[in-house]
Amino acid sequence: MDFQGIGRALAELLPQNNAIPRALYFIRFARHRIAAAGKANCDEGFSLVVATLNRKEFLSCAVTAVVSNTQAPFELIIMDNASDDGTSAMCQLLQAQHPGVVRHVRLKRNIGTNAYALGFLQAKYKYLVCMDDDVLALSKGWDRATIDAFERFPRLGFLAMNVVQDKYTDGAKKHISTYSEATVADTTIELGPTGAWFSVTTRSIYNEVGGFIFRPYKPYHLHDGKYIRKLAKKGYFAGILKRTFVYHACGPYWAAAYGYRKMWEVKYQRSYYKDFLHLIDNVQIDEVPSAQYAQAMVIKGEQSCGSAGK
Repeated sequence: MDFQGIGRALAELLPQNNAIPRALYFIRFARHRIAAAGKANCDEGFSLVVATLNRKEFLSCAVTAVVSNTQAPFELIIMDNASDDGTSAMCQLLQAQHPGVVRHVRLKRNIGTNAYALGFLQAKYKYLVCMDDDVLALSKGWDRATIDAFERFPRLGFLAMNVVQDKYTDGAKKHISTYSEATVADTTIELGPTGAWFSVTTRSIYNEVGGFIFRPYKPYHLHDGKYIRKLAKKGYFAGILKRTFVYHACGPYWAAAYGYRKMWEVKYQRSYYKDFLHLIDNVQIDEVPSAQYAQAMVIKGEQSCGSAGK
């Protein structure tokens, strides 16, 4: 009898049954925090963690966007939620093309956004970046602009890049009327609802507030919102870097255009997201946008806000 399989099935039927894996994670996190505290300074640079599941075309574009537009030292850790579409083979190729920079971690099963918490335990640089696999384009100079923002806003805890909003996606950002602005020198931050599509915190702040919530049998909990609430309790704030853009290809149009209906259904099958399921059925595909289109829209966004990067 497969007792391990039975146990896994029972755990998946009871999403609240996270006690043992969470306890093991907390032990790892505590060790990680102690090790980090023992270092006078961590390496200046960016550790980007991207969680992915069966979207290798998007993921390939996301890796290209990071490699092409990052100038500071960085690493890109791909947390593969047991994809079965060829993602693993592609990631091995990417590792070979970018040795010491791109790293592929294949998980035994889909744990959704919990993969970010595991990825950050492996990060080596000062700045921790939570990146969605459908970020297809990115402003050059985002890294320097991010460093400037954290230096100029001492209580900044979580910084998202701005998003392109067009006929294909809203980028997961709310209407502009929900934001106010704060400016120091030439860095402007929009204060308001912030998501983790491409967002940065620091290792010291992450460790101070206790990191992301880890609930492996609840794959798609709102890890970013919970983290922001933890930051607020410690006196930190979150915001969006106004003039630095990403193209976040979220929403039903891109998913339908690239054949990612299965991923859409996996993500939104939980009861509190079921209202989103019908959206992909209503999409009328008139054209398939490309990564080149996404990059052009990022440049257009930068131009509409003036100079890019701040």
